[in-house]
Amino acid sequence: MIQQHIKDGTTMQITILGFNIFAKGGTSRSNINLIKAFLKNEHTVNYFNYKKFDQAQKDLLIQEEDLANNSVDIFYLNNLKQLAKTQLLIITREAFFKYSRLIKKYNPKIKIVGEIHGPLKYITEDIDLSLDTIDCVRVSTKSIKSDFIKRFNYKNVFNQYVNTEHIPIDKITKNTHKHFLIKSRFEDEVKDISYAIKLFNYIIKNKNTINIRLNIIGYGPSETLYKNLVNYYNLNKYVYINGYQPQNYIYISTSPYETLGYSIIESIFKGNRALIYGGDDGLLKEIYQSYHCTEFLTKDIEKDCEILLAFAQKNYNDKERIEDCEMLQEKFNYKNYAETYLKNIDIAINSKEVRFNSNYKLAVARKSKLKKDKNEVTLKERARQCYQCIRKVFHVIHRPFYLRKLNKIKPSKKYVFIECFHGKSFSDDPKYIAHAIRRLYPEKEIFVSSVNALVDMEIRENGFIPTRLSSDDYVNKFRRSKYIFINGNAIDKVYKHRNQVFVETWHGLPMKKMVNDLNNKKERMIQLKNFLPRMKKWDYLLVSSDLNKKLFESAFQTSKNPKLNILNYGAPRNTYLLKNNTLEEQNRIKLKYLFKLSDKKKYILYCPTWRRNERETITNIDIEKLIDYLPTEYDIIIKLHPNEGALRKCYSHINERVHCFFNELVDIQELYLISECIITDYSSTIFDYAHLNKPIILLQEDEELYQKETGYYFNIFDYGSFTIGSKNEELLAQQIVEHESVDYSRLINLLMTNDSTDSCEKILKEIFEI
Repeated sequence: MIQQHIKDGTTMQITILGFNIFAKGGTSRSNINLIKAFLKNEHTVNYFNYKKFDQAQKDLLIQEEDLANNSVDIFYLNNLKQLAKTQLLIITREAFFKYSRLIKKYNPKIKIVGEIHGPLKYITEDIDLSLDTIDCVRVSTKSIKSDFIKRFNYKNVFNQYVNTEHIPIDKITKNTHKHFLIKSRFEDEVKDISYAIKLFNYIIKNKNTINIRLNIIGYGPSETLYKNLVNYYNLNKYVYINGYQPQNYIYISTSPYETLGYSIIESIFKGNRALIYGGDDGLLKEIYQSYHCTEFLTKDIEKDCEILLAFAQKNYNDKERIEDCEMLQEKFNYKNYAETYLKNIDIAINSKEVRFNSNYKLAVARKSKLKKDKNEVTLKERARQCYQCIRKVFHVIHRPFYLRKLNKIKPSKKYVFIECFHGKSFSDDPKYIAHAIRRLYPEKEIFVSSVNALVDMEIRENGFIPTRLSSDDYVNKFRRSKYIFINGNAIDKVYKHRNQVFVETWHGLPMKKMVNDLNNKKERMIQLKNFLPRMKKWDYLLVSSDLNKKLFESAFQTSKNPKLNILNYGAPRNTYLLKNNTLEEQNRIKLKYLFKLSDKKKYILYCPTWRRNERETITNIDIEKLIDYLPTEYDIIIKLHPNEGALRKCYSHINERVHCFFNELVDIQELYLISECIITDYSSTIFDYAHLNKPIILLQEDEELYQKETGYYFNIFDYGSFTIGSKNEELLAQQIVEHESVDYSRLINLLMTNDSTDSCEKILKEIFEI
């Protein structure tokens, strides 16, 4: 069909399906340019938009893009039958490929092209590409084509860059040593703009370079994250979000994966230079490494600091620009984009004809599901308003149906799920188990729960995949994972599949009584009632000693879970302390939290435990007075409990020598390594920190009340010598400075007997290799 049109020079009826052509972004630009290319060759084009729009948006787009042409129209998609009334359908979003099955039923003669705009890495197993009813697939590069064929065993693939006719190639070089630009959708999980902000923070703090500016232009869900980071790092004079866009700039791209990077190519076409992360797959380096106007980041912040500063000082000359223009013209400017596109389709289709079997099981794209998908779009606003009202009733009535749906998701040994403090941070035992799994069992894929974008950022920085707590994606990934490592209890809505393995690490060795052992009888009964059903899901519980085991057995009533295995191999979080107490690691941590190195600075860590009753301050000690009494080389780091992160506002700006970080970004094990001593009360931090044999000051301001309401398992002074902190700021400062040598060997031998450098290996061997 297509070959005949090419041969005869006749026009075609072409339909394009996209998500939202009215939004700014690379795919929208690609769709607009594709429409223009077909119109240039006098084809008729109908574009269908998945997202609703109004007439004003349509009129503005037609005016701005000069699309006032009788051969093109833009429609809202409200029925899939609309897409079948054409000769050629081009689907420009991978999640929509599944619609091809039903469309082929309506019109078996239609030819359907699927365009891959996202990196292959982001095409997960739950996305149904329906390649049995897609006639061919377009990708941008030869290497993506090769990877696609290999991964999906599908050969009807052609590679062709998106149309760049809208950008004239400017032959004039544009040099700047000051201005940097990012123009992108604010979606940090795929763009990693947070890395660029952290890079500028490092440069400003460590290189005495103040004559640089980063302008970030865009929109999207991560805008709040970027504004928070700019404020957190005090970069308001250097980093601007949605301010002005300079004409001369160096473009920065930090995305882990891209298929081309529209903003990169636009910047290069205009004569600007680009500083690019080559991609975890190396694809962007493959595309852009031949140009004089590009340099590549490494995602090592110290190296990238030097790369950026050197590149900024370098001049881009006329000879280099002429050579770059010639390469750009040859690589990206097609003589006739539409004709090349149609010829590539014809070649790809003829390489292996796709046959549609009308009896084929419709799988994910069953007709009923497709109708449901569209109903969700058309009723979206109304459904959102009603959702909260009917949620409780729905849960009761539909619980059996919900469980049946969940049980259709089969757990796989390939997947591991990690949760720390219900997604409030990425730390504690689950974090170090995740790192050990990646090192020892690299074939496993690891998902980590998160409550917000800050935690997402930390998870990605550690090389793992975040998923938002309680979301559909969370439930899906949780239920797909055979192994669940968690330091609290799983949320109830995910339940537990009979083939899943729950590994409970808990979050510290207790000094204060818990659950079944609480002194307050009423509180004890409430907690026990809620706790026991969740505890019965556990398959393994990690402990560090026989005494630790005994305390947990009493607190959690583990005898009521006969299938529970208690593994006495030590705490993975303390494996990290025992293996990494080095100057190199301490320097890394100081750069992470304090952004610069100083041999003179001494850090005091204050980490009180949580109080059940909401409070406005964590201590009666006046922190400002305390810091004034301490010598100038001393700084205080306040580490808040995960349940009291909101109190950060009380301490983050009281003095430049007092640091209170976002809880979401903090791993307290790291802070232990850079601290001269800790000040705490009834917290389990005592036991972990004892491994470092550095002073521990106990500041217990409500001891009598705490003893009455909660109680202690033992007298901590029976296990070691601890300084009792003064409630007077001047005396407390003296205690910090004039501390004596300490020895916590008795405490370690009795309570952390089995903490070792190979705890993770022992635990994982027991769980994975049974």
